[in-house]
Amino acid sequence: MKKLFAVVMAMMLLLSCGAFAELDTTIPEGTSFVFWHSFTGANEATLVAQIAEFEAQNPGIDVQEQYIGGYNVIHTELASANAAKVGVPALSVINVPRLTSYANDALVEDLTPYIEAFADEINFADFYDGMVDMMKNGDHQTALPFGQSGQIFYYNKTLLDSLNVTFPTKTEDMEAFLETVYNATQKPVIEIHGTDNAYFYCLFTNMGAYMIDTETNTTGLDSDVAKDLAAKLRSWVDKGYIKWVINDVANTMLLDFTSGNCASVLYTSSVYASYKQKAESGANGLTFEVGIANQPFGANGTNHQYVAGATMIIPAAECNTQAQKNAAFKLICFLTAPEQQLEWATTSSYYVTRKSASTDPQYAEAYAALLEKLPEMATIDLNSYVAKTKHELFDKCGDIFEKYMSAIMADAGDLEENWDIMIEEINDTLADR
Repeated sequence: MKKLFAVVMAMMLLLSCGAFAELDTTIPEGTSFVFWHSFTGANEATLVAQIAEFEAQNPGIDVQEQYIGGYNVIHTELASANAAKVGVPALSVINVPRLTSYANDALVEDLTPYIEAFADEINFADFYDGMVDMMKNGDHQTALPFGQSGQIFYYNKTLLDSLNVTFPTKTEDMEAFLETVYNATQKPVIEIHGTDNAYFYCLFTNMGAYMIDTETNTTGLDSDVAKDLAAKLRSWVDKGYIKWVINDVANTMLLDFTSGNCASVLYTSSVYASYKQKAESGANGLTFEVGIANQPFGANGTNHQYVAGATMIIPAAECNTQAQKNAAFKLICFLTAPEQQLEWATTSSYYVTRKSASTDPQYAEAYAALLEKLPEMATIDLNSYVAKTKHELFDKCGDIFEKYMSAIMADAGDLEENWDIMIEEINDTLADR
């Protein structure tokens, strides 16, 4: 009898916990909340217009959108507000790589109950799987895809067509491509963003070399495959095929590419519209058509790229009411819907985060408008985007990786010496976890 009583009480407790966990979706008339973002220019104008449309459809909700600054500024301001426990926005944009630490520190709401409660307003299954996975922390969905970007190659399509060559889809074909284009131009063929491992890291992981091996808690860069690739990259730098850019990266790469001082660059997809406009208008002295290429397939047959860019969180701070958080989630639902995503992508060059945007006939006209402005978007395989290793020390290890890659590639440092020191530093960092 005592056992039966204990079982009944346990069941009642579970039911009680479930009832308490159920989200109260009430949003009283006149609910107002603050939304921090990092967008300027045309991107901000589109965002503001979409928020105005949201408010028109939801007259009881007032959104106070505020431009705070870039990702680092927002991170700093959020840290200060969270520490003070006042002034925390109910909705904020943050850079995707920071999401893991925010989730580990319990600074963000788990959106799973919101997704369930507002199921009629958000088709969660329609998001690209890799994007959603990047924004999960265990079973918690800590953010939803919004302004996602990736690591792609821009190339001078006019030049490559004149040489009768195509941008390589396999790493093994890269050297022949580099040699052909360099011999024709006597200029660097590819410029690589060297101060952010996000761009060149894909080249390593597609060869099976990962910065962190989570099973051994050591670096997977301590391998012949990784070292051989680094040596190959260094040989291409020495031959003049590749330029490793570490100073004034954004301006240097844009100017070099659009003026014809290099044939391609490895950079963020979010600047596609800018690169295309400057190249096709001849803004820097050369007029040409811009092409886009995915990361090349590696020896193991993968061409993964990593989800990057901006995502939206609902801070867990108690200074915002549940009603304000509910209203913030409704705005997330609106801004991430296919219609708004297509408009946003057309303006910003960020990726469309919804699968249906390119496949559902009801969005065909808007998708055609996107491709009319940014035709090469059709070549990007969004299904190839995956989540980076979710490790609290990933960024710190990445800083070490970047430092020694710059020493090897940009400063002509000894590869063997620098590689061994890098491995030791990353492993020491991981051991101190």
